[in-house]
Amino acid sequence: MTDRRLTVVIAILASGVSAVATSFAIYATTEDFLVSSFNYLLLEVLPGAFVSSIIQQFGNLALELSLIFSGGVLSVILGVGAFVGFRLGVRVAPAYDPVVGFVLAGVVILLPAVLVVGSITAVVPSALVGAGVLTLFATLPRSSAPTEFDADRRTVVTSVAGVVAFNVVAHALGLTRRDQRAERELQERATRLEAEHLVEAVEDHGLEGEGVKPLIADVGDFFQVDINPSPPALEADTWSLSVTGLVADEREFAYEDVLEMETVHEYKAIRCLSDDIDGDELDMALWTGVRIGDLLSEVEPEGEYAMLTGADDYFYSIPLSDLEDSLLAFGMNGLELPAGHGYPMRVLVPDRWGKLHVKWLEEIEIIDAEEGGYWEERGWHGMGPVNAVTKIDRINRPGDRIQIVGHAYAGGRGVDAVEVSIDGGDTWEDAELSEPLPDPDTIRQWRYEIEPDDEAEGFEIAARTVDGDGTVEPEERTDPFPDGATGWATRSINA
Repeated sequence: MTDRRLTVVIAILASGVSAVATSFAIYATTEDFLVSSFNYLLLEVLPGAFVSSIIQQFGNLALELSLIFSGGVLSVILGVGAFVGFRLGVRVAPAYDPVVGFVLAGVVILLPAVLVVGSITAVVPSALVGAGVLTLFATLPRSSAPTEFDADRRTVVTSVAGVVAFNVVAHALGLTRRDQRAERELQERATRLEAEHLVEAVEDHGLEGEGVKPLIADVGDFFQVDINPSPPALEADTWSLSVTGLVADEREFAYEDVLEMETVHEYKAIRCLSDDIDGDELDMALWTGVRIGDLLSEVEPEGEYAMLTGADDYFYSIPLSDLEDSLLAFGMNGLELPAGHGYPMRVLVPDRWGKLHVKWLEEIEIIDAEEGGYWEERGWHGMGPVNAVTKIDRINRPGDRIQIVGHAYAGGRGVDAVEVSIDGGDTWEDAELSEPLPDPDTIRQWRYEIEPDDEAEGFEIAARTVDGDGTVEPEERTDPFPDGATGWATRSINA
């Protein structure tokens, strides 16, 4: 038999190290890894001067060393906790000592681990493994000893070898996942930097003019229209997208599955169906995501339409041909997609009203006929291309001139020209346009200047858009309900 105290020490260390190794195998060095969270807490407690001296002395190795140190301390804490829990279980219910001991050992590991990480689901596997290893050593076959932890030497050595093998595998998995995460972080950083560059590049396409709407809207300024007072609280770790219905092979895509597909950046404007001619529910951003057609190619759809459903129970059916060209977006202006704009994933359909861009997407069901959607059940239409619109942002008076600035949008057809009349529509002249962006489904700024003469008392301003197909925006004004607003933008101004 081995010395009982030695077996206790081995059991405590094996239990704690195995609990930590389990966490490392599952979460690598993410915030859910026990040691990462514990290390953060430890650094908060240690004196700043001490931490600074360690960093100065060891440089880039400081973080690795601090994680090793924190891992060792945490392993001892969890192992001792498991031992105390098991012993308490034996005393409370001696008739069921292994079972109750295992349960209490797991609970004692679980409690401090939850305090460290803040998530019970993230630490349950570690608690189960730590408690299991402690129970293993407490119940090893004994030749003659009456109490636990007094096992045959050969049995202890064999058990230690098994635990060591488990830890080697667990740490290998953790290192692999850490390397994969590092590669993913590098790729995400490259994607983010590319998006930031594309956002900055738009500044070279804009026009100067006080009060003109920026081509790229700040995330906080981008309009929002939702059916609920607050967005669904979703997490990328637990989010998934189900593709069901008329498909050869139903699939469920995790967030990471989507990120592994080819990433694209796309400038795109969104106009709400409720946006009036003089409204402000039209904005543009740079969106980052993947082509939904790439995702659908893996399930082989067999229907003609798709029903999109979000986590907020919002839904719409659209032709499959439109969906294949759509973007499944997870980024906005080089940032992670905000919760209010559909985090983790939303749909962007080219040349369609904003109501079809389902946010917080959770399911794509392939169907064989159109079934409308949320707003159709409430009397709205607007299932086709978005209406062209011209907006007047501001009328400036630099010096003796009158300057009119605004923006225009014509969906996927693009804006070919903005025409301005100062006599109520009798005669027209082209306004100056901002340079077109690579993606046509975007807004363009426009600017028009008047040099009034002494005889002019005022002007009846009208502005209209000519889209990329040569279609001129109609004069007649209509309300947004039910098919979307149309009509010229007009102003009356004094000379």
